[in-house]
Amino acid sequence: MHTNFIKLKGLFSALLFFTLTINIPTVFAQSPSMDQMDRLYKESKSKQEYENIALQVEKVLEDNPNQYELKWRLARIYYALAKNFEESRIRHYDQCILLSTQAIELQSSSAISYFYRGLCRGKKGELKGVWASLGIIDPFEEDMKTAVSLDPTVNHSGPHRALGKLYLELPFFLGGNLDKSEFHFNESVRLAPDFAENHLGLAQVLIKKNKSTKARETLHKLIQLTDNTQDEKLLSLREEGLELLEELSP
Repeated sequence: MHTNFIKLKGLFSALLFFTLTINIPTVFAQSPSMDQMDRLYKESKSKQEYENIALQVEKVLEDNPNQYELKWRLARIYYALAKNFEESRIRHYDQCILLSTQAIELQSSSAISYFYRGLCRGKKGELKGVWASLGIIDPFEEDMKTAVSLDPTVNHSGPHRALGKLYLELPFFLGGNLDKSEFHFNESVRLAPDFAENHLGLAQVLIKKNKSTKARETLHKLIQLTDNTQDEKLLSLREEGLELLEELSP
């Protein structure tokens, strides 16, 4: 009798442990923290991984519909889906714009929300072939300038970088301005000196302004930052930088 009791007690303990063990990850998966969302986003590569994170954030939003931090994070995921995968790009950019707008309505001082709304507006315009339209340029520029005024450091000085690209790529008669472009890329490098893409943008505008010596210095910094990397995006930036250096060689 005593032996049977011990066996039953052991079985109950094992079942209790098993129940707790399988429940912990389930709760964790359904309610990830902001830091966990950011980590999962950063580690994602495939369409399925991004979609899985989106589902998790949407579930949390059902219980917390007024959290702007969740809104802009979900907007960021839709931006990544639109940027990296051809399927449903317009719809994903629209979702990004909608969610970041909702985040701004909830928190008007959210620089990152303005940044992602501007980014998705601009990318959607490029995709539709109307990037040269003032209807796209003005809202994009306004969002990025607002983000700069609120917090220019978000996304490795993303708002300055985006404005630098805008003024670099636009034709003069639509607002292109190499001086403005150089200013914003210089600011992006100052605020985020270890972010390789900032150096590439600065080098590009310096080359257009025939500032070859400064362009070489900037490109050498880019090469230094991308030494020994295995990251595909950084390798692509490095390759582009090396090509520009070769073009600058006497």
